[in-house]
Amino acid sequence: MQATCDRAIYHFTRELPAVEQNQKMMSNQDIHNNISTIRVGILHSLSGTMAISEVALKDAELMAIAEINQAGGVLGKIVEPIIEDGASNSSTFADKAKKLIQQDKVATIFGGWTSATRKALLPVIEQLNALLWYPVEYEGLECSRNIFYMGACPNQQIEPAVRWLLKHKGKCFYLLGSDYVFPRTVNKLIRAYLKHLGGTIVGEEYASLGVTNFYQTITCIQQAKPNVVFSTLNGDSNLAFYKQYRDSRITADEIPIMAVSVCEEELRRIGGEIAAGHYATWCYFQSLDTPSNKRFVETYKQACGSNRVTSDPVQLAYTQVYLWKQAVETAQSFEVDRVREAAYGQIFEAPGGLVRIEKNHHLSKPCYIGKILPNGQFQIVFASESSIEPKPWLGLESLKENVSPVIIEMLAEIPEALGYNCQLEEKSRELETAMSELMETNDRLQQTQEQLQQRNTEFRKLIYQADLLKRRLSSQIRNSLELDVIVNAAVQEIRELLDIDNCKFFWCRTGNLIMQKFSNSQFYFELSYESASLTCDEISPNPLQIVPQLGEIVMELGILRIDDLATSDRLDTNSQEVLISLDLKSLLAITVQTRSGEIGIIICENRSGYHAWQDSEVELLDAVADQLAIAIDQAKLYEQQKIQAAIATAQAEQLKQALSNLQETQAQLVQNEKLSDLGQLLAGVAHEIKNPVSFIHGNLKFANEYVSDVLGLVKLYREHYPEPTAPIQNYMESIDVDFLLEDLPQLLDSMQIGADRIREIVLSLRNFSRRDHLQIQTVNLHEGLDTTLLLLRHQLKATSERPEIQVIKDYGSLPLVECYAGQLYQVFMNILSNAIDALEEKHKKSYSPANREDKNGARPKIKSKIGDRATPQKIQERWPEAAGQPLGERPLTQPTISINTTVVNHQFVAIKISDNGPGMSEDVKTRLFDTFFTTKPVGKGTGLGLSISYQIVVEKHGGSLRFESELGKGTTFWIEIPVMQNLQQSTVTEEI
Repeated sequence: MQATCDRAIYHFTRELPAVEQNQKMMSNQDIHNNISTIRVGILHSLSGTMAISEVALKDAELMAIAEINQAGGVLGKIVEPIIEDGASNSSTFADKAKKLIQQDKVATIFGGWTSATRKALLPVIEQLNALLWYPVEYEGLECSRNIFYMGACPNQQIEPAVRWLLKHKGKCFYLLGSDYVFPRTVNKLIRAYLKHLGGTIVGEEYASLGVTNFYQTITCIQQAKPNVVFSTLNGDSNLAFYKQYRDSRITADEIPIMAVSVCEEELRRIGGEIAAGHYATWCYFQSLDTPSNKRFVETYKQACGSNRVTSDPVQLAYTQVYLWKQAVETAQSFEVDRVREAAYGQIFEAPGGLVRIEKNHHLSKPCYIGKILPNGQFQIVFASESSIEPKPWLGLESLKENVSPVIIEMLAEIPEALGYNCQLEEKSRELETAMSELMETNDRLQQTQEQLQQRNTEFRKLIYQADLLKRRLSSQIRNSLELDVIVNAAVQEIRELLDIDNCKFFWCRTGNLIMQKFSNSQFYFELSYESASLTCDEISPNPLQIVPQLGEIVMELGILRIDDLATSDRLDTNSQEVLISLDLKSLLAITVQTRSGEIGIIICENRSGYHAWQDSEVELLDAVADQLAIAIDQAKLYEQQKIQAAIATAQAEQLKQALSNLQETQAQLVQNEKLSDLGQLLAGVAHEIKNPVSFIHGNLKFANEYVSDVLGLVKLYREHYPEPTAPIQNYMESIDVDFLLEDLPQLLDSMQIGADRIREIVLSLRNFSRRDHLQIQTVNLHEGLDTTLLLLRHQLKATSERPEIQVIKDYGSLPLVECYAGQLYQVFMNILSNAIDALEEKHKKSYSPANREDKNGARPKIKSKIGDRATPQKIQERWPEAAGQPLGERPLTQPTISINTTVVNHQFVAIKISDNGPGMSEDVKTRLFDTFFTTKPVGKGTGLGLSISYQIVVEKHGGSLRFESELGKGTTFWIEIPVMQNLQQSTVTEEI
């Protein structure tokens, strides 16, 4: 623990060099003496595009912690900061938060900037029940019990700025923002504000985080001629935008910029002279002339450096640490739930003014608008009269009971939907980039092929320059670009054309190992190809290996021509005698210089007799050597191009796979959004009808008792007063008392059946839409099948186009199964819905009760009578078709769906779903699981159901989804999934 504290103190000292050890923080010895510590997490982007903004927040939080430790800590414990880098990446923020909570055991987390990172942190801290203190303004429409939102809501920052601009600058706005949740949501709110207040939007554009080229955007601004540019750009993009805006000669007087994410820290990087005259809106500026702010600014500069500046996020990062401290001390505990309750109502004199934590987890605070000065500070041109109450739900929270919770839930989905749109657009841009890279790769491949063809053309031209050898050798080389084939063909053709005994080709090699083996020469000559005449019965010796000096001479001269070894003076006596002893009489050698740097030697030998080499032969061999060098280079290039082509093909395949994965991801996003919307709709409907149905169902019991009592009383009256008065007798006849006594209990029974039916449907809707089904849980699959069938019951009933669909259930004894229940129920729904559609398609042309007659030639009619209740028994008696028993002779087989469940090998469960529908053709079967493939009419099917079902069963659960189908006989689907998901994972590991 002491070593950890040392590291924290060292890190803080290094980051804040001006902190006086005896004034701003405890010494190392002090911390050593206080072993009891409490850890807190500091999670910001210390690298990447957002580091420009977030590093200062980390420094402010460390400064507050140091001051708190100097004053004795919190509840007698020294606060130990654990610092993590989110690296400007949302998934990294989520991973780091898990580490801080689960491994480092921090009491709370201070951090974040963008809404994308906050959205990524939200499920982590809620699942692990941690507290996050978030110090930056955001788009609202969110309120988590695990987050305290220190930054401004739109009504505390955006709305005052819009009203001020409309009053002082004009009504035409150009909206520019970074492409993530906060800018898109804020711009939608601005659009609504302007529509309400009489303003207009002349342009709207978004740039990816980190983009630094805005010249095209600025051109659009110049053409649109707005009164103001409302900017929600974040991170490094602001540095480029303001500089390019000034370089385009647009002045702040002509078209000012109002920014919500540019504060003093960004201006320090941008340069005050570049952004001078433009505006920003915050709940704090360093230039605030208050005693508390002056003390804060002075302390911050002493701690972090005289060139550093404060800002709204910086002072909120500092403030939130103290608010946490106050809540902990009020609760007398670090436990999350107690600290949360104690935080409500906490008040703190922040550098920007007095703040208060409201019960909606936001701060009441003032709003300011500042004009940028050349020195990088702000001249305050507007200040709210008092603190503004936070309204993250756009004021709906003030309406309380008059607003349905469904509306709040739907509003909360707006940022999520915008986030999904951003993801889809990002995926589309990645797809465009991938396609562009693929096209560039194809272009490079085509250029390479063109170069190869060009080289082949040049090579053929060089071959035709030769004489007889050219004609005979070119035919061999044109047939192949393989190096071995080319050199071997050249050696063979040279020997035959010159009519000599031997022709050999050597590669000249160098190296330490070679020099060790042949200490008399710096070269080693490796024999690669040899062509000998039929008169040579034995393998000829290698002259370059036996006489190393021969190779050195050839390398030095380029050409060595010896007509008669016995009389030649081109070699020393010793070498000459050795070659003669090898039975050599004449020799012609020439080097082959390739562009790649490799050197070869062609040696022509004559043993059977002396050969006087003609000048034309030497020239021909020289020309062949040049052509052979080109051919070798060409072969080398061909090998390289084959490698490059293979690499390009592999890259194209990877891009193709990436495109396929992207399409699947898009399909999954669409399906997930559909499931989310469907679940919310079903949950809302179930919730809205649950109470009235429960009221009816609960009171039917008492209604039965009361009616029974009344009917008993009527019967007693009839028994004891058999002769009623005339008015009573007339009234009894008019209301048909006997019929009422008989029919009223039946009426109540029918109402009871209907109420029970509605309760079953509501329960099914609630189960089908439960959010916990999105996580792995242990479920009874039979209940899921029954719930799905209950939701589809209305589709199974008889219609004018087909009889009732019979469902045969053959359930085995299944154990509880670990699975993603909601996704698996969707698979059941997709397969059963397709089976119902297939049966309807098969029967709709052949079955029509309205067109058939009874045995007497008359169409069936249903008797009607006032008070005659349509009970299921009476419906079956009067209209057998409604119960699946058509009049007359059946025209088709009863439409049937069979469901069978069983256990396979004690580790898997199998669900078999069959129908006796029309079946599928071979073409349909081969494409059944393809994304977006459907046989249904336009507007009825998306082609995603079975594709998503396959991914859910196979990829999500490690199971299998297969089918069999035969035209005219029907279709059967088998679903097999492991009983336990950890078993499936271990099985995959063993296979790998």
